[in-house]
Amino acid sequence: MSTRILLFVFVLIGFISINSCENLQEDDNTRSYKNPIKIGVVGDITIGRDVAENNFLGVKLAADEINSQGGITINNTTHEIELIFKNSDGNPEVGLQVIEEFIDQNIHIIIGPTISQVAMDMAKRCIEKNILMISYSSTIPDLSELIDRNLIWRTCPSDVFSGDIMASYTMDSLEITKAAILYRDDNFGRAMKDIIQYKYESIGGEIVAVTGYPTDDTELNLFNFSTYLNDLLIEKPGIIFSAIFELESGKITQDIWASALYQNYEVKPPLFLVEGGFLKELTTNGQPDVVKTILGISSSTSNNPNYITFENNYIEEYGFSPTSYTEHAYDALYSVAYAIQKSQSTQTGNIAENLRLVTGGTGSNENAVKINTNEFTIAKNLLEKNVDINYNGPSGSIAFDENGDPKSAFVIWEIKNGEYNELTYIEKR
Repeated sequence: MSTRILLFVFVLIGFISINSCENLQEDDNTRSYKNPIKIGVVGDITIGRDVAENNFLGVKLAADEINSQGGITINNTTHEIELIFKNSDGNPEVGLQVIEEFIDQNIHIIIGPTISQVAMDMAKRCIEKNILMISYSSTIPDLSELIDRNLIWRTCPSDVFSGDIMASYTMDSLEITKAAILYRDDNFGRAMKDIIQYKYESIGGEIVAVTGYPTDDTELNLFNFSTYLNDLLIEKPGIIFSAIFELESGKITQDIWASALYQNYEVKPPLFLVEGGFLKELTTNGQPDVVKTILGISSSTSNNPNYITFENNYIEEYGFSPTSYTEHAYDALYSVAYAIQKSQSTQTGNIAENLRLVTGGTGSNENAVKINTNEFTIAKNLLEKNVDINYNGPSGSIAFDENGDPKSAFVIWEIKNGEYNELTYIEKR
């Protein structure tokens, strides 16, 4: 990776730098950590730079809070958390190189990566190498099906749940019975397309058209989507489920607005986006008349008191608001930290045995004491007295199930006056 030079300057957050190995690290690397527990953080900066950067800052906020409250105590020895960031470049092969670099640095706990296409290959290698991986935004369903020896986890929900909710909401609440699907022709997009189509058709809806666009070696923010969109529009869908990324979302709204077929609709079919975190791109580069019709789904819900506390702390620390999945990244580190504290071990197997127990998951104590955002000192004192805890963070109730997936709530959102507007909240079924 040393030949892949990438330099950023964060003017607003000057405590972060990236060196020629693409390691995002705290401060200027002069800080020393007391008996450090090194944890790798992986982001896909090439695919979604803003998201990857914000997600790292979410993990960093958690680490700073834990360290400032005395750190983790194992057998009467204090340990601070040291974060090592690496960019997987949106490339599965690079993701595998990152794992080898972490192994060379004696790092066996990884938070990340950002996207599903990278996560699958990394997860398989982590299983081989006995590395615990907990992703904050990789939603591909296949992660739940791996024979993973309890090593692969995530704090974001599987697309199985969001796809089901999108289909049901469209039929039950919007009362739209004909839909089309636009999707990225990659692992994420194909999986999402299959989930939505199966669910929508199973409850009586009709998918009138499906089309996928290429992602390899393509500058999607400049790509011409007109042919793909017209293939859908000609079939007169009432809504277009859109398994797309932020990068291309603005261009898609421009191209659909330019379509004569779209302009001939008396009632324009909205795009129903399968993710959150599109606000900046859509408000900057999106076609305004299309943007105001968009719907989306996200597992980031701002009505949660723990989220409000987290958001306030994040803004106070960094001067700007978190993006989607930042709270999931924050919760990933806290979940691991509490499991380490409870197990009194940094061995991956011992951590894994305790992740469900500290988050109210499968097999946990129903009477455990609820722990909220930024309450590490309280939780640590309870764990040292062998009192069970149930961590609920800004992403909500985590409660890892038998597959390492969290319990999650979802929000259906729109963009109103340049801001997210949350329309309704739905619990994972």
